[in-house]
Amino acid sequence: MGGYGLYIFANLKIMTLLILLSNIMALWHPISTHADTITINTDVPVIKFPGISQSDFSDAFNVLNECLVRDEPRHGFSQPFIAPGGHYGGCWWQLDASLSLHGTKWVDQRFSENMLRGFSSVQKDDGRIPLYGIDDVPGYPTGSSLPKLFQAADAVLRQAEDKDLKQSVYLTLKKYMDWWFSDARRDAGTGLITGVFEESFPPVEKELKAVAQVDLNVEIVIGCHVLAELAKELGYTEDHRRYTGYQKELRSAINQYMWDEVTGAYYSYHVKDKKLDSKLICYTFDPFRMQIAPPDRTDRMIAMLTDDKYFNWSKNAVTSAAKTGACYTETRGPYDGAPSWSGSIWTLRNEVIIEGLEDIERYDLSAYLALKTVRLFNDNYTEFVNPTDGSGHGVQRYAWSAAQYIQILVEKIFGLDYDRQTKTIRIRPNLDSSLVGEKISLEGLLLANGSRLNLHIDNRTDSVGIAYSISGDRHDLNIVVGMVAEIGKKVKITVPEGRRIKAKRTRQKQTALYEVANKNHTGEFVFVTQEER
Repeated sequence: MGGYGLYIFANLKIMTLLILLSNIMALWHPISTHADTITINTDVPVIKFPGISQSDFSDAFNVLNECLVRDEPRHGFSQPFIAPGGHYGGCWWQLDASLSLHGTKWVDQRFSENMLRGFSSVQKDDGRIPLYGIDDVPGYPTGSSLPKLFQAADAVLRQAEDKDLKQSVYLTLKKYMDWWFSDARRDAGTGLITGVFEESFPPVEKELKAVAQVDLNVEIVIGCHVLAELAKELGYTEDHRRYTGYQKELRSAINQYMWDEVTGAYYSYHVKDKKLDSKLICYTFDPFRMQIAPPDRTDRMIAMLTDDKYFNWSKNAVTSAAKTGACYTETRGPYDGAPSWSGSIWTLRNEVIIEGLEDIERYDLSAYLALKTVRLFNDNYTEFVNPTDGSGHGVQRYAWSAAQYIQILVEKIFGLDYDRQTKTIRIRPNLDSSLVGEKISLEGLLLANGSRLNLHIDNRTDSVGIAYSISGDRHDLNIVVGMVAEIGKKVKITVPEGRRIKAKRTRQKQTALYEVANKNHTGEFVFVTQEER
């Protein structure tokens, strides 16, 4: 480990001592009767999936339950929350708690909504939400962390029925976003957002307003989109216009200042020195998200992503730093600061690439990486994975790895999306080619309205059979079942007895989406893919 690595490691030791001390002090807080009844592993759906046992899947929820902190407030957080796990102790962290919401919302919507409420209780007057409860990292400026809260809040609110919650969370998110766009973090010359320490990964920057990182700026673009849509729904016309404008400005700045035409990649930008960073980190693919990267760049980016010499695509992927870089390091054992982010595999990094590949309609690559990520972290819910042998390191029972494993399986492979506002469930599986010939299922998935969903998928060579049923007292749901096909192919939808069903076909840039809407609470459809004549 180099001198800088030792410096980080020394600071981490100080942080650990602070956390342990704070946990001891937290034992004096009273235990809430309501909080004491919460568990995050009692409504686990039953899964059938090749290579994943029910005990493996259930254990991901066990990890979340182990990380659940019921007594509150802790460090000002007014609600029970999910802590990171392991030696990080019972302290709340913005990033870890936010990511955990993508898992908890599938078993306990009420808990997830309350955790959103908790963030408002720790927000500072200027809108900043701290990195974590202690809000002090020796040797680094006071700051926040990679703001995954915007996406997490959106995911929970889409399943929420409480309109007052949406209003209050919107105000929290608005204050938080306005802090990012204030002079505290935005560079006036480029319009880019700058970050320190864990406002980006790898977490190395310790000077304020010196570097604008790719992952941070992409996350802010997504957050602006979330806020603009919430503002529109809540009737805040001026806010909708404002955050739509911010989004456009930042997209333009990312493409102007962070793209290197020679290498065909996005790099962080040193705003003081007016130059690109030299390190090739896997966040170079984050601009796939929301199609920030224009089409003439994505082909070059995909070529780099799928070239094994860079990010290990066909093996254990995706390495957090390019294997060709001087900073590439494979670490084992406990987390040791920045080196753990310069070669190891993290669900945090893979998940955003999976979503980005969907956004640019490369569903084949998205399906491949989703399955690979799930297999790497199955029964291995560790902080990070070694790319050479797939072994897990860092914290061994890590909350965000478990939560994102659940998220990727349920939402990215089984393809489930539930919008309580429109009372719509969308089922659109995205299955890697290696799953041809497999039958997979998810039974008893708890929906936020109290209903339960059973889903069975029969993945054949030239067709996909999708059968579902919904049980419960609430019968107000619309079910939309769909599949994506490449341009040049078409999809015929039938019921099992062979009768053809009229489908809605939505042409996209590179693919076409075929969907059938059904208000019945049971349904079975066969999607047959054919060459277009």
